[in-house]
Amino acid sequence: MGFLRDLYQYEFLRTAFLGGILVSILSGVVSPIVVFKRMEFIGDGTAHAVFAGLAIAALADGDPRLMAFATSLLFAFAVSTFSKSKLSENSAIGILLPFFMAVGIVLFSLSGKYQSDVMSFLFGDILLVNRTDVLITLFILMTSMILILIFRWEMKFFIVDEKMALFYGIKTNLIRFLITAFISITVVTTVKVVGVVLSGALLILPGLVSKIFSKSFGSLFTISVTFNLLSFIFGFLVAYILNLPPGPVIVIIAFLLFLPMLKFS
Repeated sequence: MGFLRDLYQYEFLRTAFLGGILVSILSGVVSPIVVFKRMEFIGDGTAHAVFAGLAIAALADGDPRLMAFATSLLFAFAVSTFSKSKLSENSAIGILLPFFMAVGIVLFSLSGKYQSDVMSFLFGDILLVNRTDVLITLFILMTSMILILIFRWEMKFFIVDEKMALFYGIKTNLIRFLITAFISITVVTTVKVVGVVLSGALLILPGLVSKIFSKSFGSLFTISVTFNLLSFIFGFLVAYILNLPPGPVIVIIAFLLFLPMLKFS
């Protein structure tokens, strides 16, 4: 009852809760695509690339969200470029991930905000989510849903068999670009809630669960979103009751919910 009373009384708590709900739905939608296309590593790599953008914003006193978007797209472009050589995509990410992370740490040390801001960006702080964040997340979520509805058949073919999709005339490069951009934008949005280090959990765990239990393309997203929503609500509630940082608690709850499902895999 205390939680519901505070939720009604304090606007910042309602904003954080609503923002978390939207982020959970957004990452739940993109997660099955990440898992089925075996793009887990690129999601984690993008999150670390975002860290460099946040550091640039801290050093130049710029807009963190804008810089995060810019570096995530730069990372996706760099991975694509490196992958055209003899390097595999995972090798390219393995090279670029520590580079972007190292650049971020160096820039943060030059900004004079190293201790406080690094911890906030690494592990997130959902209580700092504001109305603008909520509105932007809602816009991204609605746009993503519309794009998925428009390209649902192309995405289905692409996820199941990329070569077959190309054979039937589907523009796989366009679909791959949309998916990569989709992942990048979702990571940028998720980072404020659970941080750079933990954002991978909300992008991977729900997709794994939906892969185990889903029977259709539609149920992939339903199961994934439901899992993320349950993880967020329970995690947020536990963090509130025990006065713990919400981001890490949400990820721990998601992990604990996932463990029993391993026996069905």
